[in-house]
Amino acid sequence: MIFAKRYEELIFHGEKHEIRDDICGDIDYNLRVRLVNTMVMFCEPMILRPNRYDSNDILETNAFEYACSRFNEIMGKPYLLINNIYILAGYCLSFIFSVVELQYENLSDKEKIAYSDTLNNFFCEYDFQWRILDGKLIKIDAQQFECDLKAKAVEMMKELKYAEPKFQSAYTELTTAIEAFEKGDYQSAINNAGKSYESVLKVILGVDNGNANELTQKYKNTLLCVPATMPKGGFESQVMKALPFIRNNSGADHGAGAKEVVISKPMAKLTINLAAALNTYLIEEYAASKGDTN
Repeated sequence: MIFAKRYEELIFHGEKHEIRDDICGDIDYNLRVRLVNTMVMFCEPMILRPNRYDSNDILETNAFEYACSRFNEIMGKPYLLINNIYILAGYCLSFIFSVVELQYENLSDKEKIAYSDTLNNFFCEYDFQWRILDGKLIKIDAQQFECDLKAKAVEMMKELKYAEPKFQSAYTELTTAIEAFEKGDYQSAINNAGKSYESVLKVILGVDNGNANELTQKYKNTLLCVPATMPKGGFESQVMKALPFIRNNSGADHGAGAKEVVISKPMAKLTINLAAALNTYLIEEYAASKGDTN
């Protein structure tokens, strides 16, 4: 599902269906032009065969133009004039981000890496709150510490999932938590943040089952390495169980029965930050134990 569809409820408002973007924010038009120009740098040639039974039916295009035309098809309206940088730049960021994701899908593997790196460098340079990871735009909080923390956590899991596919679940759950947070679905954000933490523990421990209590206890007994002055039991209960405590007592996971569940935005943000921090800690320890010190 492209960006504009994933966040549709945050984009289209008003009786006359005017386009307003309540998730990406507004940036200067000239900066949007620079962003689109960056995308055009990766207009990798494409050859399409609309009719596979007719070898003479060939359409020559490129990844950028094709992404614009696919966006029009998906949205059901001819919003974008193909290969018109200034028309695309005039739309809200949600539309541009949708084309970014569609363009990524049609690039070769080598170009996908260069495309992602170039766009993420652009986002960093101009203080965008977004990063492209696996072809999807993920919002990172504006505060620099939180931005770096979340970006590092999802990037580490993205890299590990290729070497060990079991990390796929943890990666998906953390990015889903971030997306749910931006939509205001704080219960889902907390639930998926907790799931991502448990998934990382399961992969590292080499188990398929277990709740947070069982997993953290097994990690303490088998893999946890702390300074001699620090009790392992204290680290487990005071640090490793902080996120499961929030998840299990917020009503996000098991429900709250007759009680009304009210989860604040700061509480949801804290949970995602905890997941990012704990996942990063576990993965870095895991990498070190396997001899990877990078």
